Amino acid sequence: MVKRGKLSLGLLPLLLGGIALHANAIGNARVDFRQRFALGPYGRVVIQNLYGDVSITAWDRDDVLVEAIKHSPDPHRLDDARIIVEPSSGALSIHTVYTGTDAEHPASVEYRIMVPRRANLDQIKLVNGGLSISGVAGPIKASSVNGSIHADKLEGEADLSTVNGKLDATFNRLSPSKPISLSSVNGPIKLSLPAGGGASLSAHNLSGGIESDVGRVSRADDGHDLRAVVNHGGAHIHVHNVNGGISIHSAKSGMRGKGLGS
Repeated sequence: MVKRGKLSLGLLPLLLGGIALHANAIGNARVDFRQRFALGPYGRVVIQNLYGDVSITAWDRDDVLVEAIKHSPDPHRLDDARIIVEPSSGALSIHTVYTGTDAEHPASVEYRIMVPRRANLDQIKLVNGGLSISGVAGPIKASSVNGSIHADKLEGEADLSTVNGKLDATFNRLSPSKPISLSSVNGPIKLSLPAGGGASLSAHNLSGGIESDVGRVSRADDGHDLRAVVNHGGAHIHVHNVNGGISIHSAKSGMRGKGLGS
């Protein structure tokens, strides 16, 4: 059933469809939530989560399926973490709000979300948790503070960043009108490009080195640099790291590139 309107979910509405409370053998409690929401093929999706992983997968439908699991060793902490879903015209906001005072032992919320293939993933923000994105062709702007980001089968504009965690991104298609930006502070970055894709590529890191199929890596006082034009240019790709290596490879060997100015 497609739902409209604002949902705020704590521990009380357990009798509503799609919501259930469980306790396992060692006493950990959890709340399960599952609902679908109308959006449209190019709708905007906003996600914010403080504690817990988020998985986003594209499908060939115009609505969004939101599944969430709240975990806590203390059942009373479950009610402190509230799952809020706010549909509006052409947009859907999903976020977790903490209302309790025990900030040292918060409940975690894990999201599994299905979105339209060309949805606009705007402001996907995680604090303590990893992010997984698969099959999305629309634009993506996503970040995590303490957690890794894994993205595959992407086709659109992408701005992905993490502070403490690795970043792994694979693109099925590149377009001159869809720039790509990848950044990390403490963690390696791995970028996989499609065979035959055109790009204007620049990469820089302070430590950890750069490994690439294309271009020419140079060393300077402030780290390592790579600049390359791949297959006559195309998508503008910028990769930046501080304390972590950068690896850039094509899906198949044979991608041809040259360093800028060579």
